[in-house]
Amino acid sequence: MQDWLIDVMEPPGEDLPGRAIDAATRPAELLARADIALCLTGGVAVVMGSEPIGRISGPRLAQALARAVDAGERAARGARDEARRLRRDRRMLAANLSHELKTPLNAISGYSELVALGLQSGRTHAAASQNAVIWEAAQGMLSTLDSILDLARIEADAAPLDETDVDLRQLAASVLRMLGTMADARGASVAIEMEADLPFLHADARMLRQILVNLAGNALKYGGEKVKLVIAARVDKADRMLIEVRDNGPGMSPRAMETAMKPFARGPDDKTMLAGSGLGLPLVKALTELHEGSFKLLSSPGRGTRAVVTMPPGRVRLARSGRQEAFAFRRANSLFG
Repeated sequence: MQDWLIDVMEPPGEDLPGRAIDAATRPAELLARADIALCLTGGVAVVMGSEPIGRISGPRLAQALARAVDAGERAARGARDEARRLRRDRRMLAANLSHELKTPLNAISGYSELVALGLQSGRTHAAASQNAVIWEAAQGMLSTLDSILDLARIEADAAPLDETDVDLRQLAASVLRMLGTMADARGASVAIEMEADLPFLHADARMLRQILVNLAGNALKYGGEKVKLVIAARVDKADRMLIEVRDNGPGMSPRAMETAMKPFARGPDDKTMLAGSGLGLPLVKALTELHEGSFKLLSSPGRGTRAVVTMPPGRVRLARSGRQEAFAFRRANSLFG
């Protein structure tokens, strides 16, 4: 039976109205009937097959139809608004993608020409310096493309997990070694806070590394000079694995955190920050949710930033319960929604 009939239908009783509607009738179907005016005047019997199961008076039928039409119009407006939002997001994606790729491409093109001119004139030292800029621009563009491809694969349900039991201490140490040059350049101090007997985490090691690289890289980029960076992990009372990357940098306002979670978004302080694609945190969130985990930012201006990834108990290899099967992935929302 249609939901819109349930609240207005009464028991059939005796002396049923002469007109009937099926219990599966939709509002649009009833409104399209040639005798709709008579139905709204004299009421209708509600039948299931050929068996009467109720009756609806004319006024109650009119009220139910009005509510159903209003709900339909609200749903239609919502669908139109969602379609407009999706079109806007696609335009923003195309515009931002063009900007993110054109900027390093222009650097590569311009500095390649300078290298060629430098080599022709014998200025090999200048050429070597310019070649370093080319390499950095190419790496930045490659990172942007990799992030876009990862997001696209997840959005298309085409990002299967290659799961193994991961030692988070070793993984964190590897990530900090990889970011060592960046940390040294900023005078940053780095540390790992994990118990020696921390359980392994059943996860995709490459994706988990990407999560830590993005979070630690952001802390080093935006934490200011001599920032203190910590990668920590622990198992809570609910047997969940909590992975935290925190810093003592300038922190973020609620609005800045909201902006940072949107792909390609630009915050009000971008002029003072290093260039980036704006995909780091959205990708962290997507990769975490791919493991059925959750991700959140905790910060306030002047009090540093904490990025917390929470993995479900089924992925934590606790010694007391033996090997546990990892949860299957069920994606609930669009990445760009």
